[in-house]
Amino acid sequence: MRTFKAYFKKEIMESSRQYKYIILAVGIIAFAILDPFMLKILPKILEKQSQGDLSSLFVTTPISAINSYINHLFQIGNLFIVFTVASTLSDEINGEKLVFPYSKGSKPSCIVLAKITHYTILVIILTFVGFFTCYYYGNILLEGEKASLSGIINSSILMSVYFFFNITLVTLFSSLVKKSVTAGFITLMIAFLSATLANSKTIGNFMPYKLIVGANLFTLENYLFAIVFSIVFSLIFIILTIFRMNKVEVI
Repeated sequence: MRTFKAYFKKEIMESSRQYKYIILAVGIIAFAILDPFMLKILPKILEKQSQGDLSSLFVTTPISAINSYINHLFQIGNLFIVFTVASTLSDEINGEKLVFPYSKGSKPSCIVLAKITHYTILVIILTFVGFFTCYYYGNILLEGEKASLSGIINSSILMSVYFFFNITLVTLFSSLVKKSVTAGFITLMIAFLSATLANSKTIGNFMPYKLIVGANLFTLENYLFAIVFSIVFSLIFIILTIFRMNKVEVI
């Protein structure tokens, strides 16, 4: 437990020094503000350029703003998260930063759990803040169909589970490969592969990308398989990472 607390504090200090909190906040929350504004002004900008009414070509409702935000989270926010977390163990291993902690009896399991817990809590908080920010600005700036508050919470939960899956996956690869960039690219390739397999009749309901689909529909119903699959495999990734860290030679 002492190792867990020590590394949890270490992650907080290092993340602050390396501006990781700012990077993740920008990647997750920026589009929560930008998407409602863009949906508000884009039709007017194009209307002036084309000298015609193009409002019928754009769906500019509070729900469409949130759907746009979810897509940006998958395409861009996920990229920020993956590459921020990708260095979490590879830097420790390659920089020989584990020699002293291991020699003092630090447990690899606590190190891994501290890092994953830190980033998971951070990303979940930012995800909920992002959704409620988009919900707030969307309802102020746009007219039309609105999402319910319970629907926003459902979408936030599904996106949080999806990000938790990717955090544990990239942490595993971070312990296996030397370069953090490689760990990030492998994780993103798996994420996009999951999206292509989501329409499969056999394994589609188990794919983590189904969580994105559910988030766009603001419901947890019919997505239990994807939730359970993502959480179970996230736990497996954590176990494999701990096993790997127990085998790492630091001297």
